[in-house]
Amino acid sequence: MATLQLDETLMATGLAARIAERIRLTGGDWLDIGVGSGRLLEAGLASHGIDRYVGVELGSKLASAGLPSAAVAGELHIADVLQSDAMHSALGQRRFRVAVGNPPSGLGVVSPAAQARLRALYPEVVPIRSRTRLDLYVLLEALARLERPAEMAFVVAAPLVQDPTVAAFRKMLVESASEIECYELPDAFSQKGKVRAFLLVARFGQTQGARVTLGRLEGDDLALSAWRSLGASNAIRRMDLAYYEFQDMTQALTRRPGFATLADLGAHVAPGSRTKNQFVAMGVSHFHTSDFPVADGAVVFDEQWLRGVEMAQEGHTLVPCVGARCIERVVHVARGCCPITDAVCCVNVQARWRNDVFDWMYGEEGKAWRRTAAEVLGAGRLTAATLMTMPIPT
Repeated sequence: MATLQLDETLMATGLAARIAERIRLTGGDWLDIGVGSGRLLEAGLASHGIDRYVGVELGSKLASAGLPSAAVAGELHIADVLQSDAMHSALGQRRFRVAVGNPPSGLGVVSPAAQARLRALYPEVVPIRSRTRLDLYVLLEALARLERPAEMAFVVAAPLVQDPTVAAFRKMLVESASEIECYELPDAFSQKGKVRAFLLVARFGQTQGARVTLGRLEGDDLALSAWRSLGASNAIRRMDLAYYEFQDMTQALTRRPGFATLADLGAHVAPGSRTKNQFVAMGVSHFHTSDFPVADGAVVFDEQWLRGVEMAQEGHTLVPCVGARCIERVVHVARGCCPITDAVCCVNVQARWRNDVFDWMYGEEGKAWRRTAAEVLGAGRLTAATLMTMPIPT
């Protein structure tokens, strides 16, 4: 059973200041879900007049240090936000003007009472093997306790702004808020270095049907380096700036004279059908991401044909599907054949297009496209379907 260890995601001072900066309301009661080291409170006090601060923290050691004495009228509750009865006992039916927090991401198995609470707050919830998105649950709990005019600012993981299964949540937010801002955070703020983090801000004023702005914060000072406005339908689809930048990149390439996608060229693109460990257990030689030469070029295989698995053959182009350190590599099969693992994609086109495909994938623009596609569309993984949309000069 999951408990929300909010103290696992201590907040950097600069991020706390940036969150507090995005809150425009002054006065009112603040709800801080996950007090942590108290940096959000400190940042809020430095820039806002807070009438009353109410913090919820599971870690008792952090909670004891999280509330500065005499700084503001405040309360600190030791409670697990995933336990609906504990939250009700701590907060009752109180409403707040501002809600902030930095919950952990990921999926957790929660109690039947928490599942019922989630369904009540979000009837469109999509079950994920009986588990719940922790940051989604926290946001819904916070939203249920806001009273207009109100604002919220939370650090969330990429699925909340990207995943199709959470589109109903984004729709609810877009339709109920007056303004939404969603900022991509630097890699340093990604939890466990894997799932990209975003700062999601929503303001609830007199109007509904939010104006949506996407942006990117970079550097130690989290400076705004890029931004754009977005229509409601697109915001419901996705709220990450990089996705729309990637669309711009792809459209710009396809508009160039002589460009066509791999699908247009009739390509066959497929990953291997076995894992590396499966091939090892079978005692079968194979080609894996670790076998890509550092200097891209040609590879030569023995004649090793194996029925029932995806084979790389003479004339094929091979690219890694995964691996941040090797995703840009590419090789051409000069001779022979060999089974490939599921971490490698094989690209096969008509003989007249083979040099064009390899040369483009080998070039800097082709590498940049694959790297961005993996980051934006596949959480670090290139799929065959994505590669089929890759523009190629012919």
